[in-house]
Amino acid sequence: MVIFVNGELMQGLSMHDLIKGAQYIKETITAPIYRLYSIDDRYPAMVMAPEFEDGYGILGEIYDVPDFLWPSLLANERRLGLYPGPIWLSDGHGMRGILSVKELCQGYPDISSYGGWRAYRKSLDITKHDNS
Repeated sequence: MVIFVNGELMQGLSMHDLIKGAQYIKETITAPIYRLYSIDDRYPAMVMAPEFEDGYGILGEIYDVPDFLWPSLLANERRLGLYPGPIWLSDGHGMRGILSVKELCQGYPDISSYGGWRAYRKSLDITKHDNS
């Protein structure tokens, strides 16, 4: 199963080991129809922008995930309040990925303008360094 990931499952991040055994395909960007929120700066939550307006392209990675791995990945994401849903890429292709319900994101910062979780995390490191 080919999936799009855009948070801590990406290469080099804290939950990447959960997709050990999956084959990395490439980095890509979604169609500009999503919004991204930071949940306590621990993981991102991506939602479809209202009526696809005011959306952003979100950077992520594509993996070919073996069938045996999908149930454990899904269980972890559901534990965080996320669910499997359709992801549309900038090239028009669609695939499975992980989305959030809008209610989970209420009260959390919208980080869509960063273009992705890595860029947002990098900004946190810079901010911490600047405040030292």
